[in-house]
Amino acid sequence: MRVEQSRATGWVAWVLFGGVMLVLLGTVHAYTGLVALARPAVLAGTRADLLLPIPLTGLAWAHLVTGAVLIVAGVGLIRGLSWARVTAIVLATGSALLNFTFAATHPIWSIIAIALSAVVIYSVAAHGGEVADAYGK
Repeated sequence: MRVEQSRATGWVAWVLFGGVMLVLLGTVHAYTGLVALARPAVLAGTRADLLLPIPLTGLAWAHLVTGAVLIVAGVGLIRGLSWARVTAIVLATGSALLNFTFAATHPIWSIIAIALSAVVIYSVAAHGGEVADAYGK
């Protein structure tokens, strides 16, 4: 039996952290969408309701679809799939931009979220292939 040495570095943990965060965020969005489909009034008066001129059921479906995309991308990132790396970078960039727009309202959380997004973007872009190598893909 031959043992191979892995090229994986500690950055793989950050890539996996990004995947787990995508799955958790997707679960929250999907749950919010499901609850809002049953009771649209849950979303009434939220920032999204005030910013977007769409019906509450449309906003609920948007949460549900976004949640599904996030969950699929997170699982793909954890599995080391290349399309999931690109999707994760796009989603993390969008998250950073969105949090930048709310920096005046929630400065501490925005700074934390932007920093985490930057770390995930770097780790996925520079070391995302190491996860695929660890799986032998």
